[in-house]
This record gives sequence, structure tokens and C-alpha cells, in this order.
Amino acid sequence: MKVYDAGAIRNVAVVGHSGCGKTQLISAALFAAGAVNRLGRVDDGTSVTDVEDEAIARKHSLSSSLAHAEWLGTKINIIDTPGIGSFLSEARSAMRVVEAAVVVADSVAGAEVQTEALWKAAESSGLPCLVVANRVDRERASLSRTLDSLQHACARAIIPIQIPIGEESAFKGVIDLVRMRAITFATDGRGIPTEADIPSELMQAAEEARAALVEMVAETNDDLMEVFFETGSLTQEQLEQGLRDATLGRRLFPLVCTSGLRTIGVQPLLDALVRYLPSPVDRPFVATAPDGSQTSVTPSSTWFACARSPSPPTAAAPPPSRTSRRIWPTPPRSRGPRSSKWWPRPTTT
Repeated sequence: MKVYDAGAIRNVAVVGHSGCGKTQLISAALFAAGAVNRLGRVDDGTSVTDVEDEAIARKHSLSSSLAHAEWLGTKINIIDTPGIGSFLSEARSAMRVVEAAVVVADSVAGAEVQTEALWKAAESSGLPCLVVANRVDRERASLSRTLDSLQHACARAIIPIQIPIGEESAFKGVIDLVRMRAITFATDGRGIPTEADIPSELMQAAEEARAALVEMVAETNDDLMEVFFETGSLTQEQLEQGLRDATLGRRLFPLVCTSGLRTIGVQPLLDALVRYLPSPVDRPFVATAPDGSQTSVTPSSTWFACARSPSPPTAAAPPPSRTSRRIWPTPPRSRGPRSSKWWPRPTTT
């Protein structure tokens, strides 16, 4: 089994209101990362993380389940959580054992009741969050309306790092505002991405959205703010590092666009998981000492990679003495006349 350093691990809980497409999105992510060789579908009962008969029949997760995949040399441990109000304790429990939360919202309904409840749970745990506007391919889906809903119900610091290329049935890709590249995806369900220049008709919208992103990142750091005032922008390195630092500090919450059913935007989502969410090294945890005192512990980079050192060689056991008595196994409780047959007593000559 492959061993990963602690810095190359991401532990995330995928949370959101029931019916926003969390399980389907996880199945698409596992398929895109090569963890499975087919795309599971919730409607067909073949999703990866729904294994209970009742969950498959209801097409709703009823308990948390674990999956994992490797992306960009990083192991991503994913906990799929239920979004039904009666099972929110499962999602809250999952958020206690991870370093970040992926909050999924439906692009038609926007922020819903359980979305707001789970956001508050992540806030109380101090978890960095990556927001996903899922199901952008649905009828009446709108990123602007979904973003307004999320900013009103959850946090004003939710900022898109992508804008969709088309909406509703015309959704076919995303524009990466950090790298200013257009990524389109195959329409045959395989989700193969193709990267290209931004189309001219979308360039103005992309530049405006990037300018808003750069300004938001600059506002989270005094040094970046000074650079922004002097030059009016940030370098690519400053933008990427500033966005990561702001995400880890819960000062910003990046938003990406996906369609789990059509496997659109899934690879950029995995990229964002690796680049902007914390590893176990980045988030210290509170440990309780035997005397009851609490202290903050930060795992080292080799916390999960260290192997148990081999035991020192031991001296060979001395040969048994000729006068030592032979020890026979203790016979079981008597089971009738056949007991003596299975446990014969030694005979002396």
C-alpha cells in the first residue's frame, strides 16, 4: 500500500442540503480520478458511496460513507454525508474528523435550510470551506442567483474562482479565473477536459470576475493590499498564495461550478481541493493531556508516513532440558465418549 506524507493528504467532508447532488458528484470525482472504472449514477443505484438497500431505493444517503482517490500526487479522503434533516448528526460527526468541508449547493435552489445549518456547524468547528455550485446544467440554473443566496445565508466572503461557460443545458465548461484559461468538457459523459484560450465573447465577463477576485484576495492581507494599491493588481504567485492563505484562515471561501451527472467541472474541483484546502499539517488540533489540560498539536510532515522501527534482535532461546516436563494442551469440556478420541493422553513405555 502506498504511503503518503501528511502534507500530501486531504481529509474532507462533503455536506449540503438533501438532493443537491453530493453523492453523484463524489461518484463523478472518483471516476475522473481513476479510482473507479465506471461512472456510478444515483438514479441507476450504482453510485459508489450509497451501498445500503434503503439508501439506493430512496436515492438519498442515510449515513456517512468513506471513499478515497489520488489526484496530483495527493490522497483525498472523502466522507459522503446525508443532507436529510433527521440525519444531520452524521454530517456533524464527519466534520469533527476532517480538516475541511466541501459545501455543495444546488444551482437552482441556492442555499437551503440544511445548507445554512451545516455552514454554521463548519463555522463552529473552524473548518475552511470550498463551495460548489452543483447541477449548473439544470433548467433555471443560475450562478449569479445561487451566489447571492449563498452570500446572504452563509458568508459574504464566498467568491467565485470560476465562471461557467453556458448555463442550463448549454453548460459545457468553466473559465478558471486564477489562471485565466477556458476548460471545456466532452459531452459523452466521460468528462475529458480540453483547455484553451478564453472565448472573446466571455473575455469581458472573465476580466471583471477576476478583478473582483484579486481585490477580495488583496483585502485579506495587509502586504497584498499595499501591493494592490501600488500596482492595481497582484502577481500570479501572490494571487495563488494569497487565495490559499485566505482559504485556510476562513477569510475567503472559493466557489467552483460543476455538474456531477455530466462530469463537467470535476477535474478543476479536484485541483481546488488539493491547492486551496488544508492538509493535516496545516491545521493543528486540540489534544488533552493525562492531567486534563489541553494543548494545540501540529502533526509533522511525516506524521502518517513513519514506519514502525524493527524490533531489536533477541537472543536465541536455550534448548529444552531433557528433564523438562512436556506440556500437553488442556482438553476441552467433556462432550461424551468421543472426547478422549480427539484428545489422546500420552502413553508411557
